[in-house]
Amino acid sequence: MRSVVGTRALFQKFIQVICDRRLAAALINAQFRIRAKARVPISVRLFGRIRFKGDGRVEFGQSITLVGDVVPLEFVAHPGARISIGDHTFINYGSSISAYKHVEIGRHCLLGHYTLIVDRNEHPLQQHELAPPAVPVIIGDHVWIGSRVIILPGISIGNGAVIGAGSVVTRDVPANCLVVGNPARIVRRFATGERDDVACSSVSNVSGRANS
Repeated sequence: MRSVVGTRALFQKFIQVICDRRLAAALINAQFRIRAKARVPISVRLFGRIRFKGDGRVEFGQSITLVGDVVPLEFVAHPGARISIGDHTFINYGSSISAYKHVEIGRHCLLGHYTLIVDRNEHPLQQHELAPPAVPVIIGDHVWIGSRVIILPGISIGNGAVIGAGSVVTRDVPANCLVVGNPARIVRRFATGERDDVACSSVSNVSGRANS
């Protein structure tokens, strides 16, 4: 019975792709631009361009949407580093993720345009020995990150957290809360079912495509 249901769902997805030329183009674009440089399932969609640098590992989960039409997305995985993006996550244009060790983004996350995530302070090549060691950045599931947010090394963000546009995250963010500012500070903790209504004004620039 399960195999029948799975086959039916797969067939419905296939019909959806055939009927939506834009979606089909994004699926093909992802395979064309990413496959040689990262692990990418066939369900990943890429609108526009993406750039990879470094010899580390980049791994994408199922049904991820990547938007690089205005400004390309950038993934920098230095030798021995790993960047992993969870299922159904959305990343908007101009975002940059750099890992010397490990950056992990959970499932069903929304990243606004020009998000910057680094696990080590960036310095010119000749000054790398002066920089502090890389510390992993871990972002949980269902996290919303507004436009032009900066997330610094060693940060852990809990499930269901919301980061307001333009914030600089310098310390860990607990689950189910809203943080804003530079440095980002907690301004609200969400009760069950409250997050969607409260957070929309703080994450106003995540994307128009996230719901398309």
